[in-house]
Amino acid sequence: MATATSGIRSELLRYVSGYSILGIVAFSALVPWFVANFLGWPDSSGALSVSDNIRIFWSLAASIAPVATFAGSYLVTREAYYGTLRRTVVAAGMANVVTSKYAAAVMVGAGTVITGLAVWGGTVAFSLPPDVAPQLLAPDSLGLLPGVLVASAIAAVWGCSLGWIFQHYYATTILTLVIPLAVELPLLANAPDMARWLPSGALAGIASVPFEGLLEPVPAFFVSLGWLAVAGLGAAWSLRRKEL
Repeated sequence: MATATSGIRSELLRYVSGYSILGIVAFSALVPWFVANFLGWPDSSGALSVSDNIRIFWSLAASIAPVATFAGSYLVTREAYYGTLRRTVVAAGMANVVTSKYAAAVMVGAGTVITGLAVWGGTVAFSLPPDVAPQLLAPDSLGLLPGVLVASAIAAVWGCSLGWIFQHYYATTILTLVIPLAVELPLLANAPDMARWLPSGALAGIASVPFEGLLEPVPAFFVSLGWLAVAGLGAAWSLRRKEL
């Protein structure tokens, strides 16, 4: 237990060190802002009911999941980029490093969405009608938070596996940020019957994003587990054939 705790602590300290963490924080706020502007919200919030505005807010919060995916991959790709991954494995052992990075990914995923909510949500609240902003902290509204947290935690674990598979910072950045926003997001808006089986579509289902055609949270969770299993097997295969 002490070894595992020490390993996770080391991963988290390594993750927050340096200026790169500021970029991740910025993205956690910019991505929901970008998606909100794509949807024309909160400019349209005055014409919507309180409940509709709350659902839109939490749907946009779920868009932080791609940033959590990148953050999970960053636990691996940062060390691969700087050439320190082999040294870490030699010092701690492959099993300990892999376990620590996956455990840290869960925490990083949850931390990413909380940070994004604090930065983006804190600013967007001033643009909402006076009767909406206080309701964001009401129990009924906060009941949607666990789904968003679970989706982001799963996204970070998925990203960690992608990091182990590719071990290339720029390639993994494209897979974790560009493809979800440029390909999967338009599919969610226009073809949810197809998108619900993709990683981002399953995460949107877990977070109860109100797009018609998405899966309910429980089936979406099992679809996400399937993607995690595929990525985990890919990571295991990659680690067996690669020399760090």
